Amino acid sequence: MPVSIKHPIFREETDSTNREMWRMIELSPDLPEGTILWTNNQFAGRGMAGTSWHSEAGKNLTCSLLLRPNFLEPGKQFTLNKCIALSICETLKHFAPNHNFWIKWPNDIYFETGKIAGTLIENRIQGKTYDICVAGIGININQLIFPKEIPNPVSLASVTGKEHEIKKCLEVLTDRIGYFYGRLSMGHNQSIDSLYLKHLLGYGKTLNFRKGNKNFSASIAGVNEHGKLILIHNNTIAEFGMKEIEFVL
Repeated sequence: MPVSIKHPIFREETDSTNREMWRMIELSPDLPEGTILWTNNQFAGRGMAGTSWHSEAGKNLTCSLLLRPNFLEPGKQFTLNKCIALSICETLKHFAPNHNFWIKWPNDIYFETGKIAGTLIENRIQGKTYDICVAGIGININQLIFPKEIPNPVSLASVTGKEHEIKKCLEVLTDRIGYFYGRLSMGHNQSIDSLYLKHLLGYGKTLNFRKGNKNFSASIAGVNEHGKLILIHNNTIAEFGMKEIEFVL
């Protein structure tokens, strides 16, 4: 059963939608699940492990969503990451039906070899309860020129050759998140896992990776329930956490 994401809040600008959402939660602890904050100008966006997220004002979708997934065991929280990633892929597919979009583990969405979206998912666990999830999402919509230090960006506009209405993109995104989150709440983890693997960049293929200062080739066998990437290298199965290895694309 789909879950309605129906409490949009707009800010003309903010430093980071995730930071602003946490400030809102601190001021209003009962802020309803499904509240989504979006902005025209996120001027200090964040990525994983202290990285930054660049977004030209008025050109892209930058938002953060509040979820309260207390039905989910804290140790299985990566399933929620899968739902968000699949929602982004289906949103992009809605506007570019003739193109494919891929989930690059652990938190990016790619078109061919270019990064088109990313997520920053922050959680609050209380005891054995998965209390709060703030899911930050950035999707390149209409931006065509990016800073030189960003190595491989693309946008929906560069893929389709036309501009798109950002608010409409938000509406489709919240609809897709509501669908997948509803599936997760009903325990349909297996179908989510299966669809995730179909969208996983490099699944079943041999790719190049870097661990420390060493490069190696390995086949992607999947992602475990804790979010670790499962690789097969020299007939040996190994699992790697976020930031332990990186793709060499």
